[in-house]
Amino acid sequence: MGGGGISYFNFNGAKLPDISDDKLMMKGLRLIFQDVFMFPCILNDDYNKETVELFDQCMMEGPYGYKDGNFDVTVKENDMVIDAGAWVGDFSAYAVSKGAVAYAFEPMNKLFELLKKTSELNGGKIYSIKLGLGQKEDELPIYINEQNSEANSLYPKEYKASEIIKITTLDKFVKDNNIKKIDFIKSDIEGAERDLLRGAREVLREFAPKLAICTYHFLEDPELLEKIILEANPKYKVIHTRQKLFAKVD
Repeated sequence: MGGGGISYFNFNGAKLPDISDDKLMMKGLRLIFQDVFMFPCILNDDYNKETVELFDQCMMEGPYGYKDGNFDVTVKENDMVIDAGAWVGDFSAYAVSKGAVAYAFEPMNKLFELLKKTSELNGGKIYSIKLGLGQKEDELPIYINEQNSEANSLYPKEYKASEIIKITTLDKFVKDNNIKKIDFIKSDIEGAERDLLRGAREVLREFAPKLAICTYHFLEDPELLEKIILEANPKYKVIHTRQKLFAKVD
């Protein structure tokens, strides 16, 4: 749908640029719909344990929310959200539709331009950051999956490296920008989740944000990522689903 001469997709209030002329991007959006938009658009944001565990078995990666009694890892109104691996800003747009504000990190040139359009469509409540998040400040080659832009990775794969991207740590970004709270971190960064968490120890300790982190990129990810989280803040409770972990401090 569109208005004022601008064409865009609207997923229950979360708006994304019209990418229908790009077959590969549309393929990515179809996959993203399951993980980000199926629950709000079809299941009325029902992230209760029973619903998540049922649908998780037939989804590509599973949703970014989980509730079990007082254990509630979902985006709330006025949350300050970190979207690591923002792609075109799909999860950030969802967060804004729930009344949150998002810092969306996307280091790739083409994707960042689309991310800026997503920010404009969603009232400017998405802050577009052209950086990756990791363990230290750096400049690194990123390996490009030409068939699936969601799978671009810092870790050597069979893809070719065609861009050099800048990396910062979440701890440094928060300090440099005088950010007073972080409420929710979503991360899908193709195996670099361990580096993100190691560079966010102060954030995990001081702000104790809710966490929705992908754990499917490496076999050791579920155990390793939980270990890093608990070393930073032992008060976290961690729950694993098939492809993600969710963590919260009560």
